[in-house]
Amino acid sequence: MRGTVRDRYAGARQPVEGGQSVEGGGSGGSGGGGRSIGGVRYVAWKSIRARRAQFVASFLAVLGGAVLVTACGVLLESGLFAGIAPHRYAAAPVVVGAGQSVTVPLPEGPDPVESLPERVMLPAELVATVAAVPGVRTAVGEVSFPATLVTGDGRTLGGPDGGEMLGHGWGTAKLTPFALREGAEPRRPGEIVLDAATAARAGTGVGAEVRIATADGATPYRVVGLATPPEGDGLPRQSALFFTDARARELSGHPESVAAIAVFAEPGVPTGGDSGLLGMVRSLSQDQDTLVERVERALAAKGYGESGNGDRADDADNGNGDRADGRRAVVRAGVERGEVEFLSAAQSRSVLTLVSGSFTGFVLMIVVLVVAGTLSLMVHQRRREIALLRAVAATPRQVHRMLATEVLLVSGVATLAGIGPGYLAVQALRDGFARIGVIEDGFALSIGPAPAIATLVLCMGAARIAVWVAARRQVRVRPVEALRESAVERPDIGRGRVIGGYVLLGLALVAVAAVVVVPQSLAAVPAALSSMLALIGIALLGPRLMAVLSRLAGASLLRRSRVAGYLAAANSVAGSRRLAAAVTPLVLTIGFATSQFYSQTTLSTATQYQARAATVADFVMAGAGGGVAPDIAAAARHVPGVAATTPLVATEVVAVDREATEEPLSRSTAYGIDAAGLTGTLDLPVASGSLRELRGDTVALSETEALWLGKKVGDRVDLVLGDGTPAKPRVIALYRPNLGFGDVLLPSDVVLPHTTNRLADVVLVATTPDADRDAVATGLNALAKEHPGLAVGDRESLLAAQDTEMEANAWLNRLLLAVVLAYVALSVATTLVTITTGRARELALLRLVGGTRRQVTRMLALETTLLAGIAVLIGTAVAAAPLTILSLRLIDTPLPSGPPWVFAAIVAATILTGVLSIRIPATRVLRARPLEAMRSRE
Repeated sequence: MRGTVRDRYAGARQPVEGGQSVEGGGSGGSGGGGRSIGGVRYVAWKSIRARRAQFVASFLAVLGGAVLVTACGVLLESGLFAGIAPHRYAAAPVVVGAGQSVTVPLPEGPDPVESLPERVMLPAELVATVAAVPGVRTAVGEVSFPATLVTGDGRTLGGPDGGEMLGHGWGTAKLTPFALREGAEPRRPGEIVLDAATAARAGTGVGAEVRIATADGATPYRVVGLATPPEGDGLPRQSALFFTDARARELSGHPESVAAIAVFAEPGVPTGGDSGLLGMVRSLSQDQDTLVERVERALAAKGYGESGNGDRADDADNGNGDRADGRRAVVRAGVERGEVEFLSAAQSRSVLTLVSGSFTGFVLMIVVLVVAGTLSLMVHQRRREIALLRAVAATPRQVHRMLATEVLLVSGVATLAGIGPGYLAVQALRDGFARIGVIEDGFALSIGPAPAIATLVLCMGAARIAVWVAARRQVRVRPVEALRESAVERPDIGRGRVIGGYVLLGLALVAVAAVVVVPQSLAAVPAALSSMLALIGIALLGPRLMAVLSRLAGASLLRRSRVAGYLAAANSVAGSRRLAAAVTPLVLTIGFATSQFYSQTTLSTATQYQARAATVADFVMAGAGGGVAPDIAAAARHVPGVAATTPLVATEVVAVDREATEEPLSRSTAYGIDAAGLTGTLDLPVASGSLRELRGDTVALSETEALWLGKKVGDRVDLVLGDGTPAKPRVIALYRPNLGFGDVLLPSDVVLPHTTNRLADVVLVATTPDADRDAVATGLNALAKEHPGLAVGDRESLLAAQDTEMEANAWLNRLLLAVVLAYVALSVATTLVTITTGRARELALLRLVGGTRRQVTRMLALETTLLAGIAVLIGTAVAAAPLTILSLRLIDTPLPSGPPWVFAAIVAATILTGVLSIRIPATRVLRARPLEAMRSRE
């Protein structure tokens, strides 16, 4: 034993005469008085080699954390700087578009920003303004609008692979550029040019007649030409239809506006437009006057400057180039041109920023918790070694330095090893997001060094702080006391840790209470936050909590087996810290997974239930091309047996509260409806006012929205419609909150002109009480045959569409949850393996004093049962409290909604992981002879 200790710490500080000490042994060690770190490095390296098993656990914890943090960093950077490469605007080096966001200036701090869901248009007069900028060769105003092609046999075609089919003026063909492969350009209103890929899918060609359905209805056109881009027969994920420029402006519904302005530069003029984080740095450091900057100055002089983060929601021009009508121009080059071309690019960035921001916060908490727990366990298992170092004159500073050196070496290598896989993992996450429809399929990630640098700092910093906190107590006490505590654990924990644990549990209770008062649509947020706070609080209070629970369980263990049960109970009570380290990751897995999964399923069920309760229509008319022409609702009213119809136009609006200093903007789901057709179609209980008055300059708010905005019936509310148009309607009714139909109702004829496609989502149809349902269905189907792509269904078809959207959100949460749980499962396995292998000397001693292998195995089995039981109990309790309150709030039952087998699977997988992580290394440890195990290194 003495020789073993002396050999292990060869090169440690040796006491000399006069109480001084010197560094020895390690290369680079020199001098005394603790000035050199060579000896510390030597001891740290020898310790890592001697304790490979323990450091492998720490290595894997940091490695997995580095993978997650790197992936989150790339997602966050991509949400800020990445986008979709332009397709339609590929030949235009610079593109001008309208700002797709709204903001309110605050006197202090950053201005809040909310994105706009509909296409914001620019005045056509700005084309001449841009064309007059020095260095601009030509400027082309782009007009585009959604369309559907109807073939001769009645089939309807959209874009390829689920993309869009868009109509344009032939004068904008040069933006890609499209060139004629066959035929001629359109010169008359009834002529059209198709891209070759669309013509092939439609089975048509030059000279054939096709029908094109837009918001104005279906109209026949003669195909006079086929066009192709530079590569292939068409663009990816979009089809191009070319009309005459005049006809395109007419069909767009905005004849005096353009969707974008393509800018072509004179030879030799730098365009600018570096993208990404590095591009932003380069643009800030360069002195060259670029075309982008020139166009920006010209637009700012016209009052369309891009300042701040979005469209200013002011009542008048604020004097700095921002306009009161919510219109501003953005000038983009490089990959950022895709943000102007694809409306979904800005939405993808916004969603990715929001998702990655919140997900990164959760990941950092999980990573810090796991790394801190793993390193704390490592230090705790080395308390005898640390006590011996103190006994041979090592100072607290030297011990801290040795542990820090070990951790920095291990965590540094682990972090560097995890950065590369993190960049690979984020590609899989991006593909998963695109597959479930959260971001656009062509969205490209921004790959730069910033996430790697942030990961290195965060992971190594977290590891360094964690080991300092874990070792603080053991290096502070006197050497003799440290030796005594190395033999028997101290049952108590620090006062700061106790206070922190109770504070977090208190905050968890506050979050549970918040579930009752926040809007229903946000109730799942404090429910999930409550579980997370409680889990961290329990991790801090773990040893104290485990001591109480193990004593309570001890009697049960004794009844099951007097020998093995006694040993298991005594070990659990005496080793409360070790038990807490083993239970914490299991509790984290069960509690976190259960609360996250069932909070989302409960919210989805509540949304479906409320939507079904409000939808009372007998029939639903929907369009195959993504919408229904506005005149369909009026035409359906003339079908015999139809009592009422209302179009349903989904959009989003932003409420503006200029007096608020913290949350002046509030984005809400809104629907446009026809108040005259509500009877028998929609049943939204009204708290005050009347929905029948919803016409013209009026609005109806849910009680939740009205409370948030401080409005009542008769008040005016400042809104920004989906395309950035400001409005100030009068509140005519307040209705009960309904998760399925948003918080704002507007007249459909007010909403439609401010949507991108000017189409209703569906038309709801109610029949008269004495109507023959089959006869009405026949009449509606006859109407549908006159409008290609129109389909007639029942109310379940509308609810199924809503369910599909909610399912995409559910899969997003499941994907993120699976990523986190994979890391937590890794931490569970490594922690339990480390604990079990660290007990080799203890188990050997039990066998030396007369315990048989069977008795020791039985003891470990009972300890594992106790461990799993406590983990299931606490994890379930942590998740059950907020989920019960959430379920009572949303679905009026204490049981959360969702398949029970998911909870059973979570518990089973967690217990199986724990059992295998204990049983497999325990079997290996018990194979060794007791004397050999006692002589082995700790």
